[in-house]
Amino acid sequence: MKLLCICDGYINRESLPELRQLEKLGCDVEYYDNPLLFSLEKTMECMNATEKKGAEGYPVPEELLRLVKGVDIIVVHMTPISEALIRAADNLRLVAVMRGGCDNVDVKRLSDKNIKIIHAAWRSSNSVADATVGMILAETRNIARSFASLKNNNSWRKNYPNTGNIHDLATRTIGIIGFGYIGQRVAQRLKGFEAKILVHDPYISDETIEEQGYQPVTKEQLCREADIITLHLRQSPATEGFIGKKELDMMKMTATLVNTARARLVDEEALVQALKDRKIQGAALDVFYEEPLPEKHPLLALDNVTITSHIAGASGDTKINSFTIIFDELVRFFNGEDLKSLVKVPKN
Repeated sequence: MKLLCICDGYINRESLPELRQLEKLGCDVEYYDNPLLFSLEKTMECMNATEKKGAEGYPVPEELLRLVKGVDIIVVHMTPISEALIRAADNLRLVAVMRGGCDNVDVKRLSDKNIKIIHAAWRSSNSVADATVGMILAETRNIARSFASLKNNNSWRKNYPNTGNIHDLATRTIGIIGFGYIGQRVAQRLKGFEAKILVHDPYISDETIEEQGYQPVTKEQLCREADIITLHLRQSPATEGFIGKKELDMMKMTATLVNTARARLVDEEALVQALKDRKIQGAALDVFYEEPLPEKHPLLALDNVTITSHIAGASGDTKINSFTIIFDELVRFFNGEDLKSLVKVPKN
């Protein structure tokens, strides 16, 4: 059986030497370094393009289309698994995506051809959950703003946009939208701060949320009651703009919105306007419609927002988890066992 691992500027052959262990199970392992994704910057460029346009959003090298002929398994990180590549891979049985999502993979076309897809579902869950709590604290306690004042002009600043409304998390109500791998871990961490937690997830039953000890609510109730709202949904046509002007208008004027998930879950223009007009108190954002953030982006001029450069999942453990999850799944595949991270495609 032939396995091709397609490397990029983040996941490379030096990161994945253990794949060779699959040769003991009768697998011929080969590597391919995608020349279009030779750096981390190019890899992130591809990620942004495929998040917006799917597997056809970024080019695939012609050489790769030739190399996939006769391959049984493709292990990939960010390189698009496009229609042309799937057509060229005439013997393909399994695609293993070393990411939490599959934006760069034509999932429907693979499913139509009965080709299995697995992914590293929870690879960055702990990293993003940790970063989310950090973002909540940085924004609500002015950690980043105080640092910037001291670093840039040695200003011993005490007054901030939220002065008069700075509270312990133990007295706050925190709304979590999206209760998958990351949302659940955020809830676990916030429990330690003794915060009241509300949960909304349109894809998980109230019973499941209650079983884990949390209060399920409607999106409207969460928006109206939460002091801090944090987003952890997957981006899809159904969730794009999940928080828009309507939802922002429902929120308290003292509310803070946190997004370490995907930019298009929030109507960015409506959020900027709400922050300008002080319709909500503040926001903490790690993701944006355009990345890197343009030099004159309106968010850069606001004093009630904490922004970071899409780093919530950037932990060394994320890379380790990517490999560990996929390697364990490949062993199960070779042994004919049930796959734990199989991507399920809803039937139309």
